[in-house]
Amino acid sequence: MRRMPALLLIGLSALAAPAWGQTAKQPKVAPGPSEPDWDVVLKQKYGLSMFADLLNPVKTTVEATPGLFKKAGPGPVEYRPAIALGLVTLNRGGWYAPTKDDRAPEKHELWSYTWKNTTEDVETGKRLPPPLAAGSTTSFEPGEKPFGLWVSNDGLKDSLVFTQPRLVAANNPRLARQPYKVMIYPNRDLKSGKLIPHSYLIGWEYSTNDDFQDIVCTLDNVDLVDEGPASGTEK
Repeated sequence: MRRMPALLLIGLSALAAPAWGQTAKQPKVAPGPSEPDWDVVLKQKYGLSMFADLLNPVKTTVEATPGLFKKAGPGPVEYRPAIALGLVTLNRGGWYAPTKDDRAPEKHELWSYTWKNTTEDVETGKRLPPPLAAGSTTSFEPGEKPFGLWVSNDGLKDSLVFTQPRLVAANNPRLARQPYKVMIYPNRDLKSGKLIPHSYLIGWEYSTNDDFQDIVCTLDNVDLVDEGPASGTEK
């Protein structure tokens, strides 16, 4: 009998487990189709809990959920893909500066790749991270003002998604009904168990199945911004 990969077995058993820490308004996370589930990737690769460690849970409305960052210290911000579990067609990523019009953020593309990792890659660490296309960069200088991130995939007509859900609703008719398309976590070093200062792990979804591992990225030298009434305080 053919043995199932360990990550898939753990993912299947997790489907029956309660989603501890999930808010009532939080969109459901679907299992990965023939891929490691998001909660398994978080646990096995980063020592994180899918909901207990989530930094951008939906507490009131999806549109009010925070999704901006501020630079934390000297030097550039680093934004790089770590795992590729989405479509094999060209994936793109970058950052944006918010404007007064949610339909017109100031977008900047940083990198692209055409790659798909397997369950074995995630288990062993082989073929990670995905190789970037020529001309790509992972570092940028956003200045002192808050900024957000975005990704897209050329294989889908409407795949552009942003860290701010309300920008997804404003710019992507296909995904406007459920515009929460990113899950943000503190980045943890698995060997030491310690959180990495000013570093985040980001799980992206650019379609409708909401498995949140289409593109897994790290983001360094930033702090997540609280966008509530007292905007300007950092989480």
